Amino acid sequence: MFADACQKVAEFTRPVVVSTRLQDGTVKTECGTFIVINRDGWVITAGHLFDSLVKFQTDQNKLKEIASLNESRRSLPGAPGMEVKPDPTYITNHSFWWGWDGVRMNKIFVNRQIDIAVGKLEPFDPSWVREYPVMKDPDHLRPGTSICRMGYSFLGIKSNFDEKTRNFTIPKIDARSVVFPNEGMHTRTINNGRTNDGKFDRLYVETSTPGLKGQSGGPIFDREGRIYAMQVFTAHLPLGFHPTAQYDGNAVVENQFLNVGNGVHVRTIRQVLDDRGVSYDAEGDETGFRIIE
Repeated sequence: MFADACQKVAEFTRPVVVSTRLQDGTVKTECGTFIVINRDGWVITAGHLFDSLVKFQTDQNKLKEIASLNESRRSLPGAPGMEVKPDPTYITNHSFWWGWDGVRMNKIFVNRQIDIAVGKLEPFDPSWVREYPVMKDPDHLRPGTSICRMGYSFLGIKSNFDEKTRNFTIPKIDARSVVFPNEGMHTRTINNGRTNDGKFDRLYVETSTPGLKGQSGGPIFDREGRIYAMQVFTAHLPLGFHPTAQYDGNAVVENQFLNVGNGVHVRTIRQVLDDRGVSYDAEGDETGFRIIE
């Protein structure tokens, strides 16, 4: 059902790898997904993928304060020998890998109320992407529609940190061969009102299947490959069933949930792109699509 659409959507869907190193030397790796919007290298992804960057920037300021405090204490006569120790969970090093080596994201806009981020990849070669997305007409989304989600789950990527160069390295990723789709149905449209600044609708498409770890920021699309929404989180709806299971001879009550995906509605995506002056192809009534600038 979605074979042709998946082939099309895989062209503009790419992985983002987030690498962090903590004060205690622990290296962590997270993977997400982004959508390349146009030939100028503009992309969208989930806003929460930038949370670690915000923490890194905050932690850097805290580490500078601790270093300054310790330095000032050492210069005082009779100062105690004990120094202030930084929190071992402070992030000391941070890196994004945006689908291609040597590429950075600039002109970044993040709205965490919606959970969306927009930015421009630089440098960017349009030939890297053989087909660009078409945004579905937001007035034509209907519950009951078969949809598909695509992203980078089950990669098992692990970053390494080189103490000499102070850089991260990751294994080579063949994006087209490891992308993971899962299909479902548009179950409901969720309206959470407007953002605090009143500029954007907080609309979400709920899907009958969950978004998987690594698919955040990835496309939700219809059978023609048109962008329906962008995956951002999975909700767990209680079913009200409480079966009892036996574990090591003990009776344990288990709560049952339905895991459903939630994606930023294409109407909201288009509002954000319009606000940022980012051009994109959109579904039209007669010609199939038109360019919005």
